[in-house]
Amino acid sequence: MTPTPGQKPEPHRLLVRQLRRLSLDPQQQSAPESWARLLEVVSATYEQADKDRYLLERSLEVSSTEMRGLHDSLSRKALNDELTGLPNRRALLERLQQLVASQHQDGPPVAVLFIDLDGFKLINDSLGHEAGDELLVLTAERLRASCRRGDVVARLGGDEFIVAGSFATPGQAQELAERIAVELERPLTIKSREVVVSASIGVALNTVEDAVPGPGTDTLLQRADLAMYASKRSGRARLSVFDTQMQLDVDRKMRIVSQLRTAISAGQLNLRYQPVMRLDRHQVIGAEALVHWQPPGSPPLTAADFVPIAEEYRMVGDLDAWVLREACRRAAHWRPGRGRISVNLSVQTFEAIDVVDLVNETLRETGLLANQLVIELVEEAFLADSPVVAENLAGVHRLGVRLAMDHFGSGHCALSRLRTVPVQVLKLDVSMTATVDRHEASAAIAGAAVGMGHALGHLVIAEGVERPAQADVLRTLGCDCAQGPLFGFSGRPEVLDALFTSANRPPIAAG
Repeated sequence: MTPTPGQKPEPHRLLVRQLRRLSLDPQQQSAPESWARLLEVVSATYEQADKDRYLLERSLEVSSTEMRGLHDSLSRKALNDELTGLPNRRALLERLQQLVASQHQDGPPVAVLFIDLDGFKLINDSLGHEAGDELLVLTAERLRASCRRGDVVARLGGDEFIVAGSFATPGQAQELAERIAVELERPLTIKSREVVVSASIGVALNTVEDAVPGPGTDTLLQRADLAMYASKRSGRARLSVFDTQMQLDVDRKMRIVSQLRTAISAGQLNLRYQPVMRLDRHQVIGAEALVHWQPPGSPPLTAADFVPIAEEYRMVGDLDAWVLREACRRAAHWRPGRGRISVNLSVQTFEAIDVVDLVNETLRETGLLANQLVIELVEEAFLADSPVVAENLAGVHRLGVRLAMDHFGSGHCALSRLRTVPVQVLKLDVSMTATVDRHEASAAIAGAAVGMGHALGHLVIAEGVERPAQADVLRTLGCDCAQGPLFGFSGRPEVLDALFTSANRPPIAAG
């Protein structure tokens, strides 16, 4: 068999070739010379074979050592976090399974602490990724120092850590969580800068009250995760212990998410309309579209019940698109200049690069005039440091659509930036208007907001008006419009259609 290119011939084949070469010219060499040459060839061939065998044996030894080292290295990486040296998720699950398996019916509870750093992203963004990595390493050291011998301290990834162990009482797990929280809040020096972070901690316990065999490792981690997010929602730097209501809330959310996807595609949602009243003329100048939904076998839900869930699970874009099209389709039947339709859109929708196309295409499909549409967003959308949101706001404004800052006064609006955002309408939050007829201070604050809005050239609308006295005070303060239960909380579409399609009704006032 002829060796392939680069492959070394076996020793005996080399010998055969040399012998054949010698036998081709027998008359050129004497017998003694031929035998001497033959012996040289045989000796050289086997000497080379010995060298090759030795090199092969050494190569195998080196390769074996390297393979063992590589295997050990990969094993360590498979079970340990490369940055902090803590056990990773895989190792955590193995250790946690051992803890749960060793727990007897009357044994000590197993607790899982889910720890998420507050403020990590700010440090990572402001000081750089190296500073972020250093913070994670220091956090790992502090966690090790805070825990008992035998506790499992692991890093899941990012700025999420897990502590797990057996505890004589559930209270001991909470004591450990509190000790960790205090330890993590101590100032750190990173890149010559003093930084302070806190931690949101969730605790889940596998106690004897749980059904046999009790929650498994995945369930314990999930419960601790839910408790941690409860700490985040309650203001961060908090400690929360899992309870069954947290799981019920999550199950409800998942059910709503699943049903909402079907409801949007199957047209099971409906819009109701809240009239917007011009206070000085007691004239309806438009309406705000409010989405309602009644899931099968469940009571009706308002937007406040399911829109935040749609935002949390990143599906509010489809919901907003449906509401926008339906509201514009309804208002397109109104006479031009008779009424404006207001639609609430999410900040997430304005984070999408195609929102301007969505609005433009909706106007084209429905035939609604751009100046009849008002898009409402919360004040955080206008003040967010997002180039995409800013460009989309400007793009929608260029279409001729009005933009309204919804719930003005409920957040932390930077008043100096109001003059730079493309807003034409300010909607005073119900928290600013609820007691204007009962407290002079409330009236003064509302009056200041109205004056500021007018100074900037904005139309000012008060939300949540319930009593005639409220409307009277707001009218005296110069507020342009109001909406709320006093004027019909959810006007029927046919009533608005009759109002805004009447040829005898004067057009809406400017502004």
